Amino acid sequence: MTMPPRQAAFRADFRSLIAPAYAGWLHVAVIAVLGGAAIWVCARQISAPAWYEWLVIPFAFAVSNVFEWWLHRYVMHRPVRGLMGIYRRHTLAHHEFFTDAEPAFDSSRDFRIVFFPPYALVAFMAMSLVPAYVLGLFGLVNAGWLLLITNVGLYLNYELFHFCCHVKNDGIVRRIPLVNSIRRHHIAHHNPGIMMERNFNLTYPVADWFFGTSDLRCGLLKHVFNGYDTSAVHGDLKRRAR
Repeated sequence: MTMPPRQAAFRADFRSLIAPAYAGWLHVAVIAVLGGAAIWVCARQISAPAWYEWLVIPFAFAVSNVFEWWLHRYVMHRPVRGLMGIYRRHTLAHHEFFTDAEPAFDSSRDFRIVFFPPYALVAFMAMSLVPAYVLGLFGLVNAGWLLLITNVGLYLNYELFHFCCHVKNDGIVRRIPLVNSIRRHHIAHHNPGIMMERNFNLTYPVADWFFGTSDLRCGLLKHVFNGYDTSAVHGDLKRRAR
């Protein structure tokens, strides 16, 4: 596809506002170091967890998946008072910079619009401290540390998958199960015709399948391992595609 003139103009304008000192790979490194350090510190606090404390991991995965879906659908794509900065950055900037016509970044300078600012990870970790502290109050200290590790890991997972969704050359990612599914899923979400109502998960399309907001009409297993297959895409959504 040819990049629409509006998208090309927006990209040029956005890039002109990026600080000259910005370094994309440093941006990524800060996120990776912060997340890795947090996981390392939390892991060192764990001592002989009971079997039931490990159950916090699948529970945290399920809650995080639904939270990711909810935040994307109702905050990142809706103008909510007090959270307008998130809406502007995502709907008004990210979705103008990347469309299904041209979903790929051109250089590491574009990481400015791909990755969240590092303080977003800090804020996410701070939010996770509350339920972890509550678990500690009930004597489930190890579960609290496992919760923090899981949440930080899922955040890093989100950033990695998002990078894979917008990388230009998909020669590798299109062959990786799960990653190729979410890449197709997310690029379809960048179609302006469906972005407000479809494909809000960016790690694993579980909540999209459960709540019926996926562009696919099939079972969960097919969703997760769909790859680039478009045979299960809703007929009406195919007609609305570019």
